[in-house]
Amino acid sequence: MTQARRSIAAFTLVELIIVMALLAIVTGIAAPMLGRSMKERNLPDEAKRFLSATEYARSEAVSQGVPMVVWLDLGARQVGIEPRAGFDGEPTRNRKYTLGPDVHMETDQRSTTVSGHVNLVEFGPDGGPSETSAEFVKLADRFGFEMNVVRTSDRWSYEIQHPTR
Repeated sequence: MTQARRSIAAFTLVELIIVMALLAIVTGIAAPMLGRSMKERNLPDEAKRFLSATEYARSEAVSQGVPMVVWLDLGARQVGIEPRAGFDGEPTRNRKYTLGPDVHMETDQRSTTVSGHVNLVEFGPDGGPSETSAEFVKLADRFGFEMNVVRTSDRWSYEIQHPTR
């Protein structure tokens, strides 16, 4: 009785080394691109968050019937929404959030400073922004990317402009 030879399908050591080398090359090329993509995502997210804050302030101004302010505290890196000084609003509806670690904000000279905060945008009880509201807010990150949140052409709201490099 002779034993039949069985053929076993397997990879050789050379084939495995070639595949590993190709994977290392592809990973070496793709990793920096993926890292940059993740960095670029922070700025649009912060711009959307700020735009949401302005819309929240508008809706609160209308619903509470008091002027609402979107402010920036540069030292604490925080953005907040609360009634304008001297007006009583519902304190539980005030909001505050901290900017991402890589993002900072700048604004035009029209903004006023009150109690250490820079008042960026103020909405009246009718939902319209005041004339003292910022024309634009520039968001920039430490990687050199910038994005602007600007007043719309009808001057009623704000919108995000495309990023610049």
